[in-house]
Amino acid sequence: MPVAPAVPFVLLLAAAGRAAPARRSTDGSLSGVVQKWKEYQLQCLKYLYEAPPIAAEGKFCNRTFDNYACWPDGLPGTYVNVSCPWYLPWANTVLHGQVYRFCTSEGTWLLKENSTLPWRNLTECEASDQVRASLAASVV
Repeated sequence: MPVAPAVPFVLLLAAAGRAAPARRSTDGSLSGVVQKWKEYQLQCLKYLYEAPPIAAEGKFCNRTFDNYACWPDGLPGTYVNVSCPWYLPWANTVLHGQVYRFCTSEGTWLLKENSTLPWRNLTECEASDQVRASLAASVV
């Protein structure tokens, strides 16, 4: 991998690390959620860059941020799970929930049927009907 393209990324991470911590919104407003998502994204990118390589030889699924969750490398033929993202407005109601992806035997993330998008199961991270109703009422 060339070193030069990584330099701007390293500088971005260094700048993000020195910046004052972002204020977290507790009201679940759109701007608050966007701010929390940006913070989550930065933490994920830092992890993706700094995490040691997977201790497996051959094929494996690459670590990635899919704009929803931060994924570690995956071993072929296994489900990979991570905690529900903390930026979700209802994160406190899904504290023990997990989101899942499947790493195929070829070392690629399983795709949705008839799609180029990766499959993931995020049912454990979805808001309950009660939370959805509360969020809908707060938007109006």
